[in-house]
Amino acid sequence: MPQSTLPKRQPQRRSQVPSSVLGSVTVGLEEFIQSQGAESQPVLSRAGLKPGLYQQPNRHISLKNYCNSMHEAARATGNEHFGLWFGEQFAPEGLGLFGYQAITSPTLRDAISGMEQWFHVFQRNSLLNFSSSGGICQLEYRLLDGDIMDRRQDAELTIGMLNNVLKRGMGDGWSPLAVHFQHPALVDASPHRDAFHCDVNFSQERNVILFREACLDVPMPDANAMLNRVSLGSILDLDGRVRQPMTTSQRAKTEIMDLLPAGEAGIDQVARRLNLSRRTLQRMLADEGFTFSQLTDEVRESLAEYYLNYDQLSISEVAFRLGYSEVSAFTRAFVRWKNLSPSDWRTSSH
Repeated sequence: MPQSTLPKRQPQRRSQVPSSVLGSVTVGLEEFIQSQGAESQPVLSRAGLKPGLYQQPNRHISLKNYCNSMHEAARATGNEHFGLWFGEQFAPEGLGLFGYQAITSPTLRDAISGMEQWFHVFQRNSLLNFSSSGGICQLEYRLLDGDIMDRRQDAELTIGMLNNVLKRGMGDGWSPLAVHFQHPALVDASPHRDAFHCDVNFSQERNVILFREACLDVPMPDANAMLNRVSLGSILDLDGRVRQPMTTSQRAKTEIMDLLPAGEAGIDQVARRLNLSRRTLQRMLADEGFTFSQLTDEVRESLAEYYLNYDQLSISEVAFRLGYSEVSAFTRAFVRWKNLSPSDWRTSSH
């Protein structure tokens, strides 16, 4: 009797872990949207947020929805630099516990050390890293969740917020040596220099604020040992709550995004950056219902849509950002995804 064969069971894709940020980041957001000429409630609703979230500053909200609120606010107000300017005017106190712990520290060095140590409590699945070499300091912000593709507004907003903590220590007349952003200059870049009062460079390896090491030992003007201990105690309480780690695919997507412009987004390079072997990465992705090639293809398709919405990027520049050595290869891939050429899709989506 012939042996019956059952269809091979396909692995179920594991649910992605939503990244989050403390609700304190919404302080002043509704008023700022209104000041820019739009109604805040419809903007927040389209982004998946509710009004009044600032009233629960220690409650985590969806980071993806918060990033979407910057995008929706930019569309509604006609201000394509909405995130940049909202971050530029955002006072450190608006960061809640995280901000108070920084500004009540004894020195700027202590403030930065605390921000670096506790950033994961303020914003989950993200990284704040401080380094110093040759008298130059670098404060780096990195989003680790590869499910968030639209990163321009978030990067400009967050770097602006962090820069204001540095300015609190150094004084309003201070400015960094330079600011670097990973994303290309998708819109007019001149306002960025107006916001940071320094050279701003795009298409860089990291999102970084550069400043002199001599700044580190400057006393914080709002230093307060008691308030610093109180805020730290509350941060430790938040840190003790259960956190679910990101999926492997979420982490791998971010590494793929970072490596694509250099044309080095292969499985070996991604595995190395995740401190995994090639076989382990393949197995972990398979357990989540992915192959590495599928994941790379999904990232490229999503990024292609994102970049093509910005007319300032040529088709060849988009192809380069996606790791294609030739525009023709990008065009063939895009037709496979959308049944349209990149230029036709760009025209139809406007």
